[in-house]
Amino acid sequence: MTVEDFLENDVFIFYMLTKDPDSVCYWEKHLKNHPEDNSNFEKAVAILNTVKVNKEFIPSEDRKHLHNRIFKEPATHNIIKRRKRRKSLFVATAVVFVFLSLGIFTTLNQPKDFEVLVEKSNEKLPVQLITNNKTFLFSDNEVLTVKEEGVINLQGENIELSDTTTYNILKVPFGKRSELVLADGSKLWINSGSTVKFPSKFNDSTRNVYIEGEIYIEVSKNQLKPFIVNTSNFDVNVYGTAFNVKAYEGSENQRVVLVEGSVNVTAQNDMSSLMTPNESLEITPSQLVKKGVDPKFYTSWKNGYLEFDETPIEDVLLELSRYYNVTFLETENEFIGKTCTGKIYLSSNLRDVLETLSTLSNTSFKVKEK
Repeated sequence: MTVEDFLENDVFIFYMLTKDPDSVCYWEKHLKNHPEDNSNFEKAVAILNTVKVNKEFIPSEDRKHLHNRIFKEPATHNIIKRRKRRKSLFVATAVVFVFLSLGIFTTLNQPKDFEVLVEKSNEKLPVQLITNNKTFLFSDNEVLTVKEEGVINLQGENIELSDTTTYNILKVPFGKRSELVLADGSKLWINSGSTVKFPSKFNDSTRNVYIEGEIYIEVSKNQLKPFIVNTSNFDVNVYGTAFNVKAYEGSENQRVVLVEGSVNVTAQNDMSSLMTPNESLEITPSQLVKKGVDPKFYTSWKNGYLEFDETPIEDVLLELSRYYNVTFLETENEFIGKTCTGKIYLSSNLRDVLETLSTLSNTSFKVKEK
């Protein structure tokens, strides 16, 4: 196990918070059977010991509940599988946010470098589906599936679509994400502030969707009917693959990140580039810039968190401002040269997210309502 494995492991976190006899026994047994993990175990312990945690803040009932969740649920002792669970006890997020989510984290005894003012809008828009000249509203993140009879949501409700190839519009506002399964089985994850235009059924020759914003898509394979993602500045041609497209209107940061398969990107001025897995292609008005990347840093948002690796703070704030529809004021000079490494869970509570970022960047944030 790596140091990160320990820091993201709920049994280890529970052990550090409580020194519960079962957790102590668990790790003594594990280290005896896996002596190669001793060094990283001690490093993880040292890291968490730098965080000030008041264990009296954990009520006895909560401690009992956590114990039962960890040690009495089936198959919880498989550490490797634990990391793969989509809904683990603490989610796959930064350890510092684990403490925040339990309400028992207090920041280190060191002053923050400076304070950043955050302007937040109180406007809360719903997810909108526009079809047949009608608009349907969804208050929460929504999962929609296109069937022959129409669009089905998670509650099993049916919304009748046009029976032609006329395009429907799905608008996902800031602060929300949605999922959409198309008529051919292709699945889209739609990020906040994005719009997708899609047909009720595809024509006989191609499969086209139009996006503004960001999506992650897993395309159903069909060698006879190419799938094309159209944006205002470029198109992505594919037969069956998984990739991320970011194309927010007016943003210079437009790119395609390929996870598997192959795609061909065609931009303005007939510039084009064939991509292979683990590549990022940045699209600018004058050139296409390709480089090798780890896709997880570009696709983690679909799993409900943002992951960073020495990412400039300005880029982190841009992602958060887009997701939460907030404005970070006067940050140009303060963050020069500062980076962020870690995971930030996209909580519905902006203040929790800012608390996490505050810890990662040693910066304080003050929220001001617009």
